[in-house]
Amino acid sequence: MGNFAYIPISALLCYMFLLTAFVASKKNREINAFIIVLASAIMWVGGSFLMRVQFWPSIKFWYDVSIAGLLIHCWSLMNFLYEFTGSKKMGARVAGALASAVIIIINTATGLFLAAPKAVPTGSGKYVFVYEDITGWIAVMFIVCGVEILHMLVMLIRANMAESEQSHQFRPIMVGQIIVFIGHLLLLLPAFKGFPIDVLSGIVCVMCMFYALYRRRLFRLTLIISRGSCYLISALIPALIFAYLIVPIQNYIGRIYPLSEKITTLSTALGFTLITVLVYYITKGMLDRIVTKDETVRSEAIKSFSVTASTSLRIDEILDALVSTICDVVPARRVYVCIAHPHDEKSGHGKAVYTISKSTNPLDKRTLKLESDNPLITALNRSNECLLIEDFRHTTLYKSMWEEEKRQLSELGIECAVPLHYNNELIGVVLLSGKEKGRRYTYDELAFLSSLSGVASIALKNSRMYEKAYYEARTDELTGLLNRKYFYETLERLYSENPSSALALIILNLDDFKLYNQLYGNKEGDLALQRVAQVINATVGGNGYVARYSGKEFAVLLPGYDIRAATNLAENIRLQIMNINKNLSHSEYMLKMLTVSGGVSAIPYSASNPKQLIETADMAVFQVKRKNKNAIKACTSDTVRSTGGPKVEEFTREKRIDIYSEYAPTIYALTAAINTKDHYTFNHSKNVAYYASELGYACGLNDDSVEIIREAALLHDIGKIGIPESILNKPGKLTEQEFEIMKTHVENSVGIIRNLPSLDYVIPAVIGHHERWDGKGYPRRISGEDIPIAARILCIADAFDAMISSRSYKSSYSVPYALSEIEKNAGTQFDPNLAEIFVRLVRNGEIKPIVSGEEMNFADIDPDTSYMSKVLGQGGN
Repeated sequence: MGNFAYIPISALLCYMFLLTAFVASKKNREINAFIIVLASAIMWVGGSFLMRVQFWPSIKFWYDVSIAGLLIHCWSLMNFLYEFTGSKKMGARVAGALASAVIIIINTATGLFLAAPKAVPTGSGKYVFVYEDITGWIAVMFIVCGVEILHMLVMLIRANMAESEQSHQFRPIMVGQIIVFIGHLLLLLPAFKGFPIDVLSGIVCVMCMFYALYRRRLFRLTLIISRGSCYLISALIPALIFAYLIVPIQNYIGRIYPLSEKITTLSTALGFTLITVLVYYITKGMLDRIVTKDETVRSEAIKSFSVTASTSLRIDEILDALVSTICDVVPARRVYVCIAHPHDEKSGHGKAVYTISKSTNPLDKRTLKLESDNPLITALNRSNECLLIEDFRHTTLYKSMWEEEKRQLSELGIECAVPLHYNNELIGVVLLSGKEKGRRYTYDELAFLSSLSGVASIALKNSRMYEKAYYEARTDELTGLLNRKYFYETLERLYSENPSSALALIILNLDDFKLYNQLYGNKEGDLALQRVAQVINATVGGNGYVARYSGKEFAVLLPGYDIRAATNLAENIRLQIMNINKNLSHSEYMLKMLTVSGGVSAIPYSASNPKQLIETADMAVFQVKRKNKNAIKACTSDTVRSTGGPKVEEFTREKRIDIYSEYAPTIYALTAAINTKDHYTFNHSKNVAYYASELGYACGLNDDSVEIIREAALLHDIGKIGIPESILNKPGKLTEQEFEIMKTHVENSVGIIRNLPSLDYVIPAVIGHHERWDGKGYPRRISGEDIPIAARILCIADAFDAMISSRSYKSSYSVPYALSEIEKNAGTQFDPNLAEIFVRLVRNGEIKPIVSGEEMNFADIDPDTSYMSKVLGQGGN
């Protein structure tokens, strides 16, 4: 074989070693294709080597194996390239496979293309192999192999020019193919006669392919230290040593120790065995120290992180452990963990935003913000693997990034991005800067990061679910503020932690909020609560705790605040809430402005414990509500009550009666003023109060509810003071314009009642007493049970008294006629159930009608005009 026998032997050992390793590795399409490349290379080089040493069974056998291996090798290189590029095309592969198979079969049977060489002995005891009868058919073999190689070069050029993440990963393969092509061309030169340049170029090509697979991160380096590969090394190295040294060793032993031939052979075999075992342990020990030690460190790091993550449900603790674990294993200069947030509150849009939540150094810049449509996030969403920025730069996604986004990544020195996926949701991203000494990230490091990200993703998702449940259990769903239960817990905690320090409480109660809901609906009411909550939360900031204390009431805890500071803050909040009304452009909303009444108390200035703190603040709110609303009152030490005393929750019927008595002179003064314009209104209100109260009791309402209805009846027409006398006392039918003016008396009544503190509870009944069951009433055109029951009761009582009373535009009607009209309009004008009860009460004598004036002659009634539209529709009640 000449002096170059070591080249095919080395190539054969290299191929066998790699084949042994890859056969034991995890398979995929690329790995399987590479195994075919290695197997065909072993056939080619091994067959040629065994042919030249004239190994059993014959020269022709090993020649045919070598030729078959060469043809299969060319095809396998093309097949590998197709798999590596991810191409699904099969045409060229099938054609190449068929052509190679036909050539192999024909040549094995006939030697048509290139017959087996003959071994010709030389004078020195060596052999040379001579190819006889070379014909033009050999060109077919060269054409098939050449076309496959050229096709591969074209594929590589196209792949390298493509703008894809893996385009630059084809370059090692291109280099290997070019070297193979050049190696076979050099065989034609006389200078390389006898030198196995083709085999040498094949070794280089296979190593280039091995490197390409490694850069693609398709296998771990640890696969080369499998038990099988160590056995192979420990067998081949001693075999090669003894193949060349066995004769000199036996001669040496025979000269030094005159032993028999059997003893000499046994000693040589024993030495061979010892050397084999020694080589095995040395090889495995060296490889273990180089690779396995690092693998053990990574496994232990993942195990340790898993334990930490499984015992903690706090995101901060998990992120700290994640960053620490990465820094312990991967020598990255900086590590940043970006967590997804549902939306960016500052920008106000609904895109998810990834911001830096943790880094290796607390002083690191955390200005990086990646939105869900950022090209980097898009690339990570498409794949569950680590992304090297070097690879990402070759993609169109990177080129679509804004320059500012590229600059941010460049400033942080980001070289690797690790996605944190959970159920196809990207919940976070780990960004790593360059490694120390500028080294590249290895496959093992990226595999470690991928494994770690899987554990971290599950832990982060669990912690976020826990924190979400924790948050929802302690916050109000509508406003996002603390709920009442957690407010009490926070109050007790703050007081118990430092009972001697100042602790202020502000309670803010929205004025007439039930009216606001009645006017604009519950949906707008919810929006108003959210706006108020935002104002309070933004004003308090990190200085305290804000809670939704009740439906329309908010509480603010301010540790370290005294009475004066808390009062100033409360006044600031009150003014900002008033400014909310200025931002509402629709004129309708000016009917009811958002205002707030507030009470302030503080420990130790006006309370000595949490219970007194709440009581005194509630009392301050009660006093503001009773006097003028839309104000802030601070409790001083002389207002503190240790026992007893009225509370807002104890606002019973007796208190309402007292409050009504307090404002009775004002109410009578207003009705007296109306009486000067419309003599009917004063007595009408008292009559309606009587009818409505009796109907309320008959419906099963309690005393408190009936009292509210009675007071509402007395006040329901108080707004007529703003209606011109010419309209109130007009003898004929109102014009359409006059009727529109008459309808405004409802809003006028509400506006007056609003300024009578502690009587706002009658507003729903007052504002709804002209609504109809069928939704054709005014002012809000609500229908059915959406109308408060108090308003439905007032509607019947109001209509009944209007019909049996004399007015400027009509005479009084008889009671039977009035009852028949109520029955006729039940289900359209009136609540049918209430109408039935009222009619029964009157007919049974339980309600005694108060009749005034003369009955109207029924013949005078226009049969084409219903009484309800003629009398009630004109606002004559």
